[in-house]
Amino acid sequence: MTLSYSLPTRIGYGVVGVILFVLLWKAVGVFGWVNPGILPDPFLLPETFLLEWQSDRLLPAIGSSLIHYVWGLGLGAVCGIVVGLAAATVQRFDMLQAYVSRILRPIPPLAWVVFAIAWFKVSHAGAAFVIAIGVFWVNYFATYSAVRNIDPRFYELARSFGQGGYWRRSISITLPAIAPGLLSGIRTGIGQAWMTLIAAELLGVPGMGQEMNAAAGVGAYDAVVVYMLTISAVYAATDLLYTLVERRVLSWRP
Repeated sequence: MTLSYSLPTRIGYGVVGVILFVLLWKAVGVFGWVNPGILPDPFLLPETFLLEWQSDRLLPAIGSSLIHYVWGLGLGAVCGIVVGLAAATVQRFDMLQAYVSRILRPIPPLAWVVFAIAWFKVSHAGAAFVIAIGVFWVNYFATYSAVRNIDPRFYELARSFGQGGYWRRSISITLPAIAPGLLSGIRTGIGQAWMTLIAAELLGVPGMGQEMNAAAGVGAYDAVVVYMLTISAVYAATDLLYTLVERRVLSWRP
């Protein structure tokens, strides 16, 4: 039996968990469990945050990252959904692309960085390309699986009401039925895009990843952690916004 806790109780437990995590972090440094200077003092991070803010590095880095993040996320999600939908609903196309997807899927997005630099140089376009590849596969498989899990009886019912054509069937049956799975794939892609983005920026594309790399190069690990936490905060904001949109779109779901 699963217990149901109120929202204030869940928030309270979450806050306590964060406090315990920070105290453990502090204890690691106090007791010398890691080499001094490698792990920054968590209580000094607010000061480092203010320094990064006042130096006019933080906000420009966030803005730069968001440029290729939005483009990469958008392109990867749209292409993944379209190709996944086509593969799951058109048998000949599915057979045609089956082995190609099996060949390309295991290749991590970062392996394409070399070609991104060769084709787009060190630019927003190159970073967006790398991000789009990672997001593409998330949405491709989410869409493909969602379509495959539709009850065939829905299509039989649609044909009995004269909705047997591909486009009519897609609009009246397929898209509404896969909406929860499709939106879940997009949400997963939002997180995948951030993980891929930072790795792509480590090669020189302007953004928070580049600032992290520069800070690590001079041993400013407190600044590295500040940018890590900033990434977490931006992701939390985008995820919260998406959750509100998702709930509105799926308001019909019980």
